[in-house]
Amino acid sequence: MQKRSIQSYTSAVLKLQRFYNKPLEDISEEQLRQYWLCCQNELGWSAATLRISYSGIQHFFTRTLVRSWNIFNDIKWKREQTLPTILSLEEVRKIIYALTTVQSHTFYLTLYSMGLRLREATTLQVKDILSDMGLVHIHGGKGALDRTVPLPKITLLTLRKYYKTHRNPKMVSSNFRTKTVKRKNGKPCHWMPWSLSEDFCSMFFPKGL
Repeated sequence: MQKRSIQSYTSAVLKLQRFYNKPLEDISEEQLRQYWLCCQNELGWSAATLRISYSGIQHFFTRTLVRSWNIFNDIKWKREQTLPTILSLEEVRKIIYALTTVQSHTFYLTLYSMGLRLREATTLQVKDILSDMGLVHIHGGKGALDRTVPLPKITLLTLRKYYKTHRNPKMVSSNFRTKTVKRKNGKPCHWMPWSLSEDFCSMFFPKGL
C-alpha cells in the first residue's frame, strides 16, 4: 500500500473515533451508518471524500477488528461525473511565464510538459533524467508502477538552468513545493496545479512552450 493511502486510511479511522469519542471497537454498525449519513447530509462531504472514508474504515473494521458488517456491502457512493477544467496551450503558456520565480517556473513546466502527477514531480531525482535518450524515468507512479515519459528539450534546458542554482547531488530540486500560484500583478490564478496533468496532450511536443 502506498504511503499516501496509509495516511488517508489512518485519517479516516481517526475522524470516526473523534466523532464518537470512544474506542473504535465499541462503535456499532448502526453508529457507523449514522456517521456517514451525518458526513454526507450535515457536513456536506463529497462522494470522493466519502469513498476515501469508506475505504479506510472498511479496511480497519474488516481486517483489524474482523467485523463482517452488511454496511460494507450495502453502501456505495457514485463517482461524480464532472468535466475537468481544461486549459489551452496558450493559457498554460501564459500561466507558466507569469510565474515570478525560477523555481516555480521550472516546477510547473516540468509538471505540464511531461504530464506528471504532483508527487512524481516533487520526487524527481537526477538519475531519473535520461537526457541522452530524451526520456525521464518515473518511479512508483499510479499503482506503484514505473514508466518512462518523453523529455522535451525546453524542459531539459530549464531543468539544467535551475539545477545550477542548488546542485543537489540527488534531487532535481529538493525545494519543489506546491503552493498558490500568483501572477506578476500579485493576483492569484483561479487554477489548481494538478489540472496541468489533465491539460497535457501530444500537441505540446511539436510546438514547444
